[in-house]
Amino acid sequence: MSFNPPPGKGCFTINAIVVDIGDHTIRTGKDIRRIEPKAMHVLYLLACNAGDTVERGELLRDVWNGRVVVEEALTRIISQLRQALGDSQQRRLIQTVPKKGYRLRGEVNWQSTPLPTEPAPSADSKEAEVADVPAQEAMESPKDLAPAKQPEPQKALSPAPVVSKKALFVAAVLFVLVAVVVFTLNKTVTDDTTQADEQRISVAVLPLRQLSNDDDTLYFADGITEELTDSLTQNQNLDVPSRYSTLAVTSSDNNSLSDVASSLGVRYLVEGSVRRIDEEFKIAVRLIDADTDRVVWSESYTNTASSLFAIQQNIARRLNEALLPQTSDTEVAQASSPDNIEAYQYYLRGNYWLMNGKTSEWTYKSEAAFQQAVALAPDFAAAHGKLAYLYARHDFHDAFMPREEALQKASAAISTALRNNPQETNALLASVIIDTAAGNFSSAQTILDGILGRQPNHATALYIYSELELARNRFDAALSRAQQAYELDPLSPWINVNLAIVHFWRSDYQRALEAVQNAISIDSNYTWAYVWQAKIFHRQGQLNGAITSMLQSADIDSASEVNSAYTGLLYLEIGDEKQAEQWFRHTASLLGDTPQARFWQDLQRFTEPQQTTDVARQLMLELPLLDNRIFSLLPLLYQNYLQADDSEEAIRFLQSRIADTAPQVNVHNYRFYAALQALTPLPDETSEALQRLRTKIGDNAVPLLIYPLLNPAADQALQDIEDDGWLDYYWLINNTMTASNISERLQYQRQQAALQRQQMLPLKTTSEE
Repeated sequence: MSFNPPPGKGCFTINAIVVDIGDHTIRTGKDIRRIEPKAMHVLYLLACNAGDTVERGELLRDVWNGRVVVEEALTRIISQLRQALGDSQQRRLIQTVPKKGYRLRGEVNWQSTPLPTEPAPSADSKEAEVADVPAQEAMESPKDLAPAKQPEPQKALSPAPVVSKKALFVAAVLFVLVAVVVFTLNKTVTDDTTQADEQRISVAVLPLRQLSNDDDTLYFADGITEELTDSLTQNQNLDVPSRYSTLAVTSSDNNSLSDVASSLGVRYLVEGSVRRIDEEFKIAVRLIDADTDRVVWSESYTNTASSLFAIQQNIARRLNEALLPQTSDTEVAQASSPDNIEAYQYYLRGNYWLMNGKTSEWTYKSEAAFQQAVALAPDFAAAHGKLAYLYARHDFHDAFMPREEALQKASAAISTALRNNPQETNALLASVIIDTAAGNFSSAQTILDGILGRQPNHATALYIYSELELARNRFDAALSRAQQAYELDPLSPWINVNLAIVHFWRSDYQRALEAVQNAISIDSNYTWAYVWQAKIFHRQGQLNGAITSMLQSADIDSASEVNSAYTGLLYLEIGDEKQAEQWFRHTASLLGDTPQARFWQDLQRFTEPQQTTDVARQLMLELPLLDNRIFSLLPLLYQNYLQADDSEEAIRFLQSRIADTAPQVNVHNYRFYAALQALTPLPDETSEALQRLRTKIGDNAVPLLIYPLLNPAADQALQDIEDDGWLDYYWLINNTMTASNISERLQYQRQQAALQRQQMLPLKTTSEE
């Protein structure tokens, strides 16, 4: 054992749950679960500080003896403890304290010796009574107290027996116990055991080494690593670090396998290589027990008659059999294998771009590869699932394709994927995204609950759950889901950005900035993080910081229409029309010879009252980027309607757009409701819902004031103009507004814009060079 609890503290209870430190066991009633030493050490520290928060840094330092490890190692230990305590769903016993650490709740009583097998529940044991303890968990046999004996090769993966440290057993009892234990252990060596069922094995899949310098080998090595990780993750008896944590730890050539295992907090490592010889791939994989530095299982494959997909499936099955022989038959997800080797290679190529793409081009590359895969293997469920996910995300950032076309293609891909594999995860997640956008919240929740029921640690499902909760205006629940996803995969750039988005809508800008900056520190080429950093700065009125962030994004990816247009709009916010014009022309160049390109070329002309034309309105109505996740041109279209004295048409347009979204006011459609409210009274219930949302999102509601300000006839109170936050499109407002508080705010904002324009001059020169 790596820690020594004080005398008299070898056993304690948490409510009615009995924890034996010496045996590494947790007993609830008749059910006993054995946990690994590091997990017991963490639980011991939490128990010593019951009711108080123990910081993550303190736990990492004490349990890992100062060794630098990724935080995910601790996160997985907490997950193991919650499962052993029956606290995975409720999370009442071990609470996460965001940005700090963990807190153990419940009554802790220390004992010198273990309590009877069935302890009487304490008066405060309600939390323990509702704990979800699977009935199939068997009571631990006394054999586990025996001295360690070298197991046969086939049994090498069973956790090593641990000698009990209980010093109060009398010699006679100890003698009899050892005799019984030795007999039991000897029998176990020759008979099948269910011990593996009662253990959560920790295993990391290291990136397969690419031994041939060609793209196909690169796609295959990266793809099979991802597929193996995903396959092992679906086994609920295995703890598997995310690919990002594994990449972070293995990025240094100086780390030995033992160092990697310790840093990740795992016992087993899967490592191997891929080599291409002419038209064949040779794959070598081995499973290593880092505790003993011994190869437990290894195999080499060459794809001749069988497909690469079948090889990957075989590797996953053999790994599950080696790690948990009693559960592998039921736990391994069996996917249909494509008959065409080329189809699987295209699938891996698409998966590579889906996981590693840094620029706007990755979406198209990924789609093209998956389309090739399904063309060659029409029943390839996984490839259809990935296509469905891409199409469902058609407007997540750039306008990948028109909404109607994307939804039609997504629906077809979902149908085909689920027909061939009813549990194809990406197809199900695509359904959730579409249902959430359409306001079918109950359906989305049912699907997500089903996925998480099978894979409780599916980080992507959890962060998509946070998106669902945002659409429901349940901001606390959204943060909880986003935090769960982060704890499972803290080194994922997009999960960090998702956490930032939730903090953004809660107006917690400091934490939002911390999350995006963490994403940038993980992957400095992740453009989505720079864009959201700009969004956060923008909302705080720090336009120079927002523009700087967008210029950094453009250095990485200059082909994003959304990013280019948003950069131009930010320059307009500080009054730099020359730089704005350059970025709008760049946006137009990305769109080719299209009506959209014409709009961006003439945008600044369309903002002038004398130039307000039906042509400008028609171009905006057909613009895919009219209202997106990063910016909205709705104020410009709204002004067009007012200047044409066409309020009735404006009302019809706004009502039609609202009808296309969720049936309630939320962060995705609130701008349309606010614009409509400035033109015509909303039903009382809707008006109250809009006001509640405005209160929840704080400074994010300030841009909504543009609509009554543009329409002096609007009978609407404007005291909120004194709130903090930047008022977008303030330059559309007439300077002759009469209300003193409005005039003062506009004057202040114009002064701030001029000041920040001067601050941006050095960057402008750099940009022009």
